[in-house]
Amino acid sequence: MSTVPERTTKSGSPTFETTGIERVHEKERSHTQLMDTMWLWWSANTVIATVALGALNTFFGLGFWGSTLVIIVFNVLGVLPVAILSTLGPKTGLAQMPLSRFAFGLRGARLPALFNAFSCLGWNAVNSVIGSSLLVTWSGGWIPQWAALIFLTIATSVVSVYGYFVVHKYERIAWLPMFLLFCYIFFVASPHFNVALPATVTGMALFASIASFGGTVFGFAVGWATYAADYTRRQPADTPSRLVFLYAFLGVGLPCILFEILGVLLTTGAQGNDLGTLIAHSIGTSPLSRIVILLLAFSTIANNVPGDYSFALSTQALGLKVVKRWILTIVGAVIYLAIAFAISANFNINLQGFLLLIAYWLGAWCSIVIIEHLMRKGIYPIEDYETASKLPVGIAALSALIVGLALAAFGINQASTINFEGPLAHALADADIGFPLAIILAALIYYPLRRWELAKFKR
Repeated sequence: MSTVPERTTKSGSPTFETTGIERVHEKERSHTQLMDTMWLWWSANTVIATVALGALNTFFGLGFWGSTLVIIVFNVLGVLPVAILSTLGPKTGLAQMPLSRFAFGLRGARLPALFNAFSCLGWNAVNSVIGSSLLVTWSGGWIPQWAALIFLTIATSVVSVYGYFVVHKYERIAWLPMFLLFCYIFFVASPHFNVALPATVTGMALFASIASFGGTVFGFAVGWATYAADYTRRQPADTPSRLVFLYAFLGVGLPCILFEILGVLLTTGAQGNDLGTLIAHSIGTSPLSRIVILLLAFSTIANNVPGDYSFALSTQALGLKVVKRWILTIVGAVIYLAIAFAISANFNINLQGFLLLIAYWLGAWCSIVIIEHLMRKGIYPIEDYETASKLPVGIAALSALIVGLALAAFGINQASTINFEGPLAHALADADIGFPLAIILAALIYYPLRRWELAKFKR
């Protein structure tokens, strides 16, 4: 099945993507600017939400150096699946959710597609609340938060509705002004930093803090894994995998580490109930500082564009392929705007809980698709991606995902979000170990079941 031709400019670069989750055939893959993979993720993570994540360290009492070590280690772990799965885009021409069919089957893959659609909405709602709080701070309360949320949602949709190439063009440059702004914040606020801030937890409480904060960091980084191939599938089939891996790894890993540490630094020297107030206290109230806060709010757009675009692809993978991608992009924007209105109260608690909830299912899903990738030795019969009789039955993948998550529930601590704490988490000083349990249990369940499934059904 071939893709619908795209409308192009005189230079031959597409301006509006008319296709959706259809496979991009080799002759139609014209995206040869390979560093776009890095710039896309640099822009998506050189944003205020990344700093906000680092600022959550105040809940865990790890001190500056403890928080920094957790940020580095758990970001590396979270970025690895993103980099690995990004290499499948050029190899197959498929988006990430259709690629899940090679483990889950045609119908079974609708479950991770549904989870991913919800994740995209949740991410964008969270990011929008962060950006809107900065707009409210910038205006001194003159702009109400609901108006700021609507403005940022519309601005994001203007970019994402155009599709793959416009998303890449925007993200290619969006990171640079944000990077310079964060550098400005660092140098202006640096006299207030206290890198000697000690840890205030020991023993099991220390373990609980590392596990919970680490899970939050991991959830942020690995959250891009379900989008990974979406943004490399139009690169030529002979694109070197090592370059795709490297650019994706650097594009997600470096800004996450740098700007999460900046968030930690800001909390060592300033006070504030929200990130906008924290930054304002850190850099002062000069006219230039107000401009910085305003521009930081706009970084939300770069962060939300990939989620907006990938929501539409995930929704099509659910069986709504007949609905145009750009229409689903707008529908997603309306939904996440409504969610943003709902979660704006008690936001820091909602952010921590949401990131951990993301980490649970993404950890299990990553285990499944990466094991499948290793079992296939990276070889996919891409012509079968829409043929149910030639795809896996999906028993192994669905069992591993569902049972793995059910068992991992014993180790989660979501008392502040959904009023639930598993008995294992409670026994371990309230540590949230849901995400490592999900990863390990899904892997232990999937591999033997998949071997059985292959032996019985031969597919």
